[in-house]
Amino acid sequence: MWLAKRRLMILNAMQAGFGQFCPIALASEVLTQRWMTLIARELLAGSTRFNDIRRGVPRISPTLLKQRLETLEHAGIVQRRRAASGGHDYALTQAGQELRPILRGLGEWGQRWARDIKPADLDPGWLVWNMHRRMNVAQMPHGRTVIEIEFADAPRQRHFWIVSNDGDIDVCLKPPGHTVDLAVRCRVRTLAEVWRGLRPLKAAIRAGEIELRGPAVLRKNFPSWLLLSAYAPIERMR
Repeated sequence: MWLAKRRLMILNAMQAGFGQFCPIALASEVLTQRWMTLIARELLAGSTRFNDIRRGVPRISPTLLKQRLETLEHAGIVQRRRAASGGHDYALTQAGQELRPILRGLGEWGQRWARDIKPADLDPGWLVWNMHRRMNVAQMPHGRTVIEIEFADAPRQRHFWIVSNDGDIDVCLKPPGHTVDLAVRCRVRTLAEVWRGLRPLKAAIRAGEIELRGPAVLRKNFPSWLLLSAYAPIERMR
């Protein structure tokens, strides 16, 4: 009974459309619901477990995320599968994979023309979560490397750790129990703008806006460890 009601709610939400048979209107009935494109972005970035998707969209409630995933499943964009380790994971169908160039184009437009970054956008946890997916592991030392990132102006959690272990990258919200090899200290906005490609990383380091503490060879090589956002090479036009 409960499941039938849920499916009916999802169907009703999708049927509350724009009253047009235009393909853009029909696609928008699903994709323009709040959080939908960000959830699709996380799935396209490789997240498959519920908690990982939520780390990429941290301001959505667990209940609403579950509803949105059910809507995507009903629309044939996502498939829910039983995971070998227990529970379920989520995979994009062919329809979901075909969103990749669409979201890529949306991101490129946003890099060029969307509004500037506001203070409310500066989520340090989200920034570090995205950084860990874009580490240039080929340039990092062999074995374990622990990077501690301290955001001097973060209102709550200030410390995060990225741990590389021969190419496997993890994010820790508590000390990982290993010696820190390189410590990075900066303001959230500084690293966010570097990540977006809005300011050069090496210039921010030279200006003291990003402080590095650790062996000289690691400080020197740190810029080569960050691939930055996939949109960083795109010139800002606004």
